[in-house]
Amino acid sequence: TMGSPGMDPCPILEYAGGIWRFDADQLNQDQLADGHRYSTGIRHAVALSWNPQNQRLYAVQHGRDQLHQFFPELYTEEEGAELPAEEFLLLSDGADFGWPYCYYDPFSGQKVLAPEYGGDGKIRERCERKTDPILAFPAHTAPNDLLFYTGQQFPEKYRGGAFIAFHGSWNRAPLEQKGYYVAFVPVKDGMPAGEWEVFADGFTGLATVRNPGDAEHRPVGLAMGPDGSLYISDSRKGTVWRVYYTGEEQELTETGTETDQPGVVLADHPGRKVYNMTCLPCHQYDGSGVPGMHPPLGDSRWVTGDKERLIRIVTEGLEGEIEINGQTYNTVMAPLRQLDAQQVADVLTFIRSSFGNQASEVTREEVEKVMQTR
Repeated sequence: TMGSPGMDPCPILEYAGGIWRFDADQLNQDQLADGHRYSTGIRHAVALSWNPQNQRLYAVQHGRDQLHQFFPELYTEEEGAELPAEEFLLLSDGADFGWPYCYYDPFSGQKVLAPEYGGDGKIRERCERKTDPILAFPAHTAPNDLLFYTGQQFPEKYRGGAFIAFHGSWNRAPLEQKGYYVAFVPVKDGMPAGEWEVFADGFTGLATVRNPGDAEHRPVGLAMGPDGSLYISDSRKGTVWRVYYTGEEQELTETGTETDQPGVVLADHPGRKVYNMTCLPCHQYDGSGVPGMHPPLGDSRWVTGDKERLIRIVTEGLEGEIEINGQTYNTVMAPLRQLDAQQVADVLTFIRSSFGNQASEVTREEVEKVMQTR
């Protein structure tokens, strides 16, 4: 509750908040009598994995919550949303990572004393002796699974690295919620060997998530197939995605569009984000659409032809039957009035340059001209 002090010492640490090791050849073991407390001071580490390359155990923990709600005199709403970090831990026999006495502040790069134990966001005291994480992630993003990639299918940069499934936050209000992605951490000799990056995103189907219940999907689990494919599971609808590598990215032409290869998309194009939040649920990641309902975006004169008609479809909507390559599609596309002229230009340029298309870009001026006449 608000302002409540912590128990010191914390009795829960005797049987929780840590990692215990047991004898694989013994039955009917008791946690305290037979188990060996390997590491302690860990809060909610559901992401736990053995790295076969260096024969070490790792975890990613959920950091604590509600610093602002419980101690508003010490932490602003924004600080409560951005603190503390989610911690990537290299476990060792006897390591103490500090919970519940300490938390990791990613901005100062150190563990500080929790307010329940007299901390003010700066005091360190006993936390100076606690084990630091090997990497920190944004607060409240909820890492729920950890997988070290041992396959050969993915390019060299991924081999031996760590994939982490982030389930997404629930407690960053009034700021937007974050997470809901799969991240990748390059690893060398058992330690992070560079900046972490978002490997797979767009699961929520929304540009901004205010309530986690609004997210269409939430990544929760990871697995690697025998062929080196990466599988990602979802807790909202039970969806499982398979991610596999098909070849190097296509070289860009002088106009900035990709060479002709069906299904390829421009990952770094500014229109990609707009596509993910507005078009992807109907037209799918690869632009293939849904048979009989949502038309494909590749190999279609509706996409690569008259730009004015295409702009009007996005800004004014479309209703009724259309035919593409001998297939009939009949659905209602609502006008995307929430997009400004630049966003419309970006997403249409992205579509006309992806999915095997090689049409010219759509400019902001062209969009504004059409929007002025509607």
